[in-house]
Amino acid sequence: MATHPFRSPFLSTFAAGSLLLAPALAQDGQAPAGNDNGFLTGLRGFENFHEPLGQPIYFESPFNDSGLRLLYLKHDFSDQSTLQGGDVTIYALQARLAITDRLAFIATKDGYSELDSGIIEDEGWNDIAGGFKYVLHADKEKQYVVTPGIRYMAENGHRGILQGGADELSPFVSLGKGYDDLHLLANLTLRVPMDGDEGNTVGHWDLHVDYDVNPGQRAVVAPLFELHGVHYLDDGASALNVGGLDYTNLGSTPAEDFVCWAGVGARVEIDKKFEFGACYEFALTDPDDDIMDTRITVDFIVRL
Repeated sequence: MATHPFRSPFLSTFAAGSLLLAPALAQDGQAPAGNDNGFLTGLRGFENFHEPLGQPIYFESPFNDSGLRLLYLKHDFSDQSTLQGGDVTIYALQARLAITDRLAFIATKDGYSELDSGIIEDEGWNDIAGGFKYVLHADKEKQYVVTPGIRYMAENGHRGILQGGADELSPFVSLGKGYDDLHLLANLTLRVPMDGDEGNTVGHWDLHVDYDVNPGQRAVVAPLFELHGVHYLDDGASALNVGGLDYTNLGSTPAEDFVCWAGVGARVEIDKKFEFGACYEFALTDPDDDIMDTRITVDFIVRL
């Protein structure tokens, strides 16, 4: 188990990736010509892309627009895990507001959870998280976009549902690349607790691919596949032997420092304004060692 987060291979990869991206980012630092500064409308030219679906709190889109996203998650725990089976059901609403064509405010975590595991049964409000992202490089012809950002999560949630454990900062960088009707998205996130005893330092990476089966139609259908990885980069003060994945930050001593899962599903986008998504997610690493067994994620997005 890692004891010093700055010796982690994940952080080395995060830093190296940022350095490799720097020359490309430097090529595009100007807003598009015209009087429209992008307030509410954001950055146009990437409307054929679809939003990522799984790990919705930390897999942030590289695109800039305004809208609301309703979320429903049903997350199952392994019967052999520390939580002894059961599940948590989450209802949430995300909001994004384009301030300029490049800059956006993001509110990515809130909502209500119903936790019913073999050892815990409670319900209550989740922590709240928000921040900003900035489209640093956008090439509409090559369908390529790079967007860094940062969010802050406050420990205001209900402790009975494993929320309210740690204040947390999470810088991230998201990328998108299109190949005609095929779309690729990727994300790197580093979660840093304000108190290393109360929370774990956690690294996330996410990959998404989708393909439009009927491009140009009013309602476009796009099957998708996603891959998600979580690295626990240090231990907290708690002796609890599971981590919190993307649901919470427990400040624990996880039995395994890496958890990976995949998701398969589809999106349906109507008039490039309304988007519905659903996917089934399942563990690729041992579900008995952490809190990921299976998950169903459903969302509905309304854009301005």
